[in-house]
Amino acid sequence: MNATSQNALAMLLALLMTASALSGCMGSDEGPGEEEEAEELGGWTVFLVQSSSSLPACDAATDGRLYYVSMVSVFQTCSNGGWSSIDLTGPAGPGGAMGGQGPAGPQGEKGDQGDAGPQGVAGVAGPTGADGAQGDQGETGPQGPAGRAGTDGMDGADGTSFTIIGTVDDTSDLGEIYVGDVGDAFLVNSTVHIFVWSGSEWVDLGDISGPEGPTGPAGTTGATGASGADGADGADGAPGADGAAGADGADGADGADGADGAQGSMPTVMEMVVTVSSMDFYVDGLQQPEVGLYRGFTYTFEQSDSSNSPHPLGLSTTVDGTHGGGTQYTDGVSYSGTQGSNGLLTFTVPLDAPDTLYYYCQNHAGMGGTVQILSLGYVST
Repeated sequence: MNATSQNALAMLLALLMTASALSGCMGSDEGPGEEEEAEELGGWTVFLVQSSSSLPACDAATDGRLYYVSMVSVFQTCSNGGWSSIDLTGPAGPGGAMGGQGPAGPQGEKGDQGDAGPQGVAGVAGPTGADGAQGDQGETGPQGPAGRAGTDGMDGADGTSFTIIGTVDDTSDLGEIYVGDVGDAFLVNSTVHIFVWSGSEWVDLGDISGPEGPTGPAGTTGATGASGADGADGADGAPGADGAAGADGADGADGADGADGAQGSMPTVMEMVVTVSSMDFYVDGLQQPEVGLYRGFTYTFEQSDSSNSPHPLGLSTTVDGTHGGGTQYTDGVSYSGTQGSNGLLTFTVPLDAPDTLYYYCQNHAGMGGTVQILSLGYVST
């Protein structure tokens, strides 16, 4: 930044600090509930308010304006629909010439304490040092007597006002030639600096970013990574020499007997095909024949032929079964499928089966015949 810009900023700060000191007097006449109006500092595109709550809405009418908030001594600028604080403190400018102080007169008697006089003009702030740790606020001491006002210094050179009219991403976006007005300013996002057009060049007013925030909390520990792949097996070593044969050990005790296996079933020793004709059962092509079966063996009666459809086969100890007043015999009998398509009656003859049984149709009378139950072997005298 050149000397002219530095002097302009120094005078701007001095003028704004003076306005801040006088703002307390100007605000004292307001009644309760009266809204505080922004005060334009004559000749400058900068406005003065007492507190942040007195800032107007940041909209198209106030976009680019710069306000000085006297209560907290902070600059606020309206940009992109929001208020942002900026620090425009520059290096100290040369002070006005101070007149020589005359000799002190004799001290008079101490009178009653008068009202406090107006606050003196604040000196131009020097470069900002690093912030120290904030100590506890001490108690406010009694106000001392007002000091004697010093001789006014010489007026400084007029400063240059500026108006923030927008933002750009990088300083290269500003260009070397600008067709706008002197005092137009842009916020450069990449550097967070304000650049003001002086009429011939862009003047960098410095970084307006705030202090770095505190370090965030440490993140949570990540999940344990997957186990690595197993390494390759090493090569087998050479076989060792055979050792000497040991002595035979004693015979072990006999093991316990194993569990008995499942009981086997007898194979089917005969398969018979059943058909129906003229309301009579035919077994292996014979009409209502006598069938002989041996105890302990398994036999099947196949009813797959379509003629069996309405004629389910059954066994009974009574002639013609249920049609003759008897009941169905079911010991050792099982039936699967459907007669007329894949029906199959399987009969494993019990050892205690009666000597005579009868096959019959469960739906119609007079269709069946006799089954003789035989035994293998006999004992006689």
